[in-house]
Amino acid sequence: MSLKQLLDPGSIAIAGVSSKAATFQVGGRAVLDHLRRHGYPHRIDIVTREPVTIDGLASVTRLADLPEVPDCLVVSVPADDIFDTVGEALRLGIRAFVVITGGFSETGPEGAARQARLAAQVRDGGAVMLGPNTTGFVNVGSRIAASSTSRISAALPEPGPVGLVVQSGALGSALMEEAVRNRIGLSHLISTGNEAVTELADCVGFLADDPATRVIALYVESMRDPDRLLAAARRAHAAGKPVALYKAGRTDAGRRAAAGHTGALIGGRGAYEAAARQLGWVDVHAIEDLLPVASYLTGTGAGATRSLGIITISGGYGGCVADALDGTVALPSPAPETVERMRGDIPPFLSTKNPVDIGGTPFRRPGGFAACLDAYADDPAFDAIAVANTPMVPPWAAEVADAVTATTRRTGKRITVVWPAEVFNAEALATMRRDGVPVFTRVDTFVAAVSGAARVAAARAAPSRLLRDGRPATPAAPAITAASLAAASEAESKRLLAARGLALPRETFVPGRDLDDVAADAARIGYPVTLKGMAAGVVHKSELGLVAVAVPNEPALHARAAAMLASAEAHRLAFEGFLVAETVQPRAEVIVGLGLDPEFGPTLTIGAGGIYTELMRDVAVRILPLDRDEIAAMIAETRIGRLLAGARGRAPLDLPALTDLVASVAALAPALGPDFAGLELNPVGVGQTGEGAWILDASVFRVEATTAIAAEIVA
Repeated sequence: MSLKQLLDPGSIAIAGVSSKAATFQVGGRAVLDHLRRHGYPHRIDIVTREPVTIDGLASVTRLADLPEVPDCLVVSVPADDIFDTVGEALRLGIRAFVVITGGFSETGPEGAARQARLAAQVRDGGAVMLGPNTTGFVNVGSRIAASSTSRISAALPEPGPVGLVVQSGALGSALMEEAVRNRIGLSHLISTGNEAVTELADCVGFLADDPATRVIALYVESMRDPDRLLAAARRAHAAGKPVALYKAGRTDAGRRAAAGHTGALIGGRGAYEAAARQLGWVDVHAIEDLLPVASYLTGTGAGATRSLGIITISGGYGGCVADALDGTVALPSPAPETVERMRGDIPPFLSTKNPVDIGGTPFRRPGGFAACLDAYADDPAFDAIAVANTPMVPPWAAEVADAVTATTRRTGKRITVVWPAEVFNAEALATMRRDGVPVFTRVDTFVAAVSGAARVAAARAAPSRLLRDGRPATPAAPAITAASLAAASEAESKRLLAARGLALPRETFVPGRDLDDVAADAARIGYPVTLKGMAAGVVHKSELGLVAVAVPNEPALHARAAAMLASAEAHRLAFEGFLVAETVQPRAEVIVGLGLDPEFGPTLTIGAGGIYTELMRDVAVRILPLDRDEIAAMIAETRIGRLLAGARGRAPLDLPALTDLVASVAALAPALGPDFAGLELNPVGVGQTGEGAWILDASVFRVEATTAIAAEIVA
């Protein structure tokens, strides 16, 4: 069912309105006060326990007594009464609910069961529902303040193009305050509550279709249904509406994208950041940046800025802006004719490079700053201009504000102001915001906006790179703890991989401690060989002296094997046997990991491997499925990828073979079993062009819920 009846209702009834006078109203009474305060233009009815009249509005005591069936019912009755209220409403024909009442999944198992019952009741009735445990919503343009949060009792933000969805009612209040303070216009503020029926993805889809919304801003705590989010992302992309979001939960807690090195490298945000990238969304790293970045993305000419000219009254501050950009955009020098136009207004001892430091000299004559800005904006070397100011005397500030607006209108070029003077130059900043000029008071927010616009432009230019249909169907990610995590041995892990056709060097596993058997297998494989000692539960063998590469002959083999047995004894390891393999000559080593994210399912990781894994922490992460082009793009974005491609005049390595191997690993995702926790290939050796790529070590991780090997990767 469409959300229009829920979020743009032509009439509203409120069940559960207190008749008591109070300085601070909550629940249904607060919603009533807010609707009336902000001029809801349609019919409002209220349902109370006893018949009362509140500010001239007479109540009824039963839904059946309502004079007409409302488009939307706001429910603020006790949790124990919720089912009777909703059931009666459904019988009357009401099909949209805002359930403010709490006491559901946020309270524990009993509340979760109550919520499941409510969700089934609403869905079976063919209805939509915001909540439960929501503060409601505000449709700013239509003056529908159907929210219980106290912030709504003050002025609303101006109507504007940013649609805001939050998975936290209280945080929505803080963001609304930010919107009012910075004059960021909102189309909607939607608090999703517990999302029993209507989820984040539904709200994104609604805003994608909403003509008043041009950019969507999200505060996200969890992504319950990635497939629905994918569909909503495609709707927003097709509508040309960027999505900016801040994701809470930035630590490793609660996220186990993979085990071993891979999990540590991905960390708490790796899978989410990969998903945001593949959805074409702008990942905002500070909550204070969310609305300013979203607002920037609404502006005319908000495409990618390839080159930027910075003009500043402070060389130091201009340098701070340039440093923070850190290669995000090019900072070319102005053309000689541009410098010549500015020379009369800036002293010769100041820099005319980029950033250009004009100091205070241009303000000593009328129109001096405007002339400098015009010259800079006319330079074809710059896609956009940033005016980087420190606090200045108010008359100068007014001149800057007038010049920025005038030059923007004359040239059509994007001019942004970075100006930490919210108090001293408040009037000038307010003037520019009123005129639609992007104004930032923090350098990092400005950088986030510029890089976000670049991300949006890239997604529009290459929509085929966005997350694809056909995501592998996998069970819910298992709960992983240190106690429950186990790793199959390298030998067993490689057996499973070989059964799926992955390329491995010639090798054999020799159980036990008989060195003569080890020597016999080494002779069959041919020296030099690589020898590894296998011990139960040991994944990273090098640190324990259990790996010897390119062992040249049998005497050396005996010596290294004996040393491994001694190390196993010293470390009290449960020694299982030896793995004897041919020695290959990789020119580089990478790590390839396959994980299962709790929210997004299978993930793929590629990066620098071997001894450089933890040292460089150089990885790219994606959500599956992927094609070969995207795998190649992953490799290219890592530092090790530049080496593989032939950096500094070196011959390129066998990238096609590596890509084939990684594609084969990614193809395993549909076969992951219910106890899968991660697959790590580290290192994968890469040879010269035509030599190939080889899995040199492998670990399959599982959760010990069953006796099966993690991921039954068999046909």
